[in-house]
Amino acid sequence: MNYLELSQNQSRVAQDAKQVFGAYQEAEHALDQYRGGMAWKVSAGHEYLIRVTNRRGGNRSLGTRSVVTEKIYEDFFAAKLRLSERFTGLKQSLNELSGMARGVGINRAPNIVTATLRALDAKGLLGKNLIIIGTNAMYAYESVAGVLFDTGLLATMDMDLLWDARTSLKLGVQDDAVIDGGLLAVLQKVDKSFEVVGKGKFSAVNKDGFYIDLVRQAANPPWRLDDPIKMAPNDLTPAWLSHIQWLLSSPKFLSVVIGQDGIPAPMVAPDPRAFAIYKMWLSEQDEREPYKRRRDEAQAIAVLGLVRDRLPHLKLDEKAEQMFPKQVRRLKGLVD
Repeated sequence: MNYLELSQNQSRVAQDAKQVFGAYQEAEHALDQYRGGMAWKVSAGHEYLIRVTNRRGGNRSLGTRSVVTEKIYEDFFAAKLRLSERFTGLKQSLNELSGMARGVGINRAPNIVTATLRALDAKGLLGKNLIIIGTNAMYAYESVAGVLFDTGLLATMDMDLLWDARTSLKLGVQDDAVIDGGLLAVLQKVDKSFEVVGKGKFSAVNKDGFYIDLVRQAANPPWRLDDPIKMAPNDLTPAWLSHIQWLLSSPKFLSVVIGQDGIPAPMVAPDPRAFAIYKMWLSEQDEREPYKRRRDEAQAIAVLGLVRDRLPHLKLDEKAEQMFPKQVRRLKGLVD
């Protein structure tokens, strides 16, 4: 067995942390709707209620001063105050639970990973445009299953983001700075030392040597290689990978993982069955480095075992096979 089951105390703390984090996220998203504010502005001898819509000074008029607009003004700031108080309280509870998470040893994912996940989610990119593939996805699987994988299976100094090329990376983004700077701007809000490196420009690395790679499915037909593929001029350019559609076509797997600092983060990864099959396929590719092939196989076996033992709602049957071509789905260990 490649994992340990959480103790009752660990499970309790994990559940509490995830529940409070969910409420914290809801309060944060609700509070976002009140950013910018309202103000009264005099123009042409009349006083208007102005709603500021973005940090560049964009605004719209809600009408001249009246009983109606005065109530809009009062309700806006009353609601903003209530949400601010709720957000502050939940943040305090989350900080307390983060200490408990560290104390019971369920603080698993690297801080740079969880901070990036929270930033991507805040900008409307996580799950809608980008999902987590590669080793870090295993944190999502262990979190839902209530186990801890062998740490040797999880050690990595990079994070792979798979862009669903069927969507625009600008979908859902409201932050002008991010629209101007692209995905790199999001990463630099997490760690300002991130910069694009390498000939292909698909990697960003920070001062600690942690890499974040952006990948997408290889173009089909090939002429689509010329399609626009960046959010901003100096942004990362996704690397083209073959067979990634096997992961894109699988159901999305939603989870909450806990960082080494004890703070939770949302994660969206491929279905663990798809992850395992893809990793098994990688392990049989002759051109892949031997040490990577061994690790791929070990991760595939560990995740398949987890699905069988802890995630019975994810069947290993003919329906699961249909996510992959015939020559891939016949790999050993897939179907019970």
